Amino acid sequence: MASASEHRHCKVCGRVCAPEELFCSAECQTKRERLEIQRRNLTYLLYGSIVLLAILLISHYLV
Repeated sequence: MASASEHRHCKVCGRVCAPEELFCSAECQTKRERLEIQRRNLTYLLYGSIVLLAILLISHYLV
């Protein structure tokens, strides 16, 4: 039997969950996955914008 000190907190909402679990429910896991996808897409957009800006600046000075 696990003692009261052997627990984790959900990575999304902070509720107590089992030591082997990262999330307290499937809903919290889904929220986390959606957030990670949004963050990854935003990162791609940021890097793409930087590359596009660099290409535009370089082409402007070469012409």
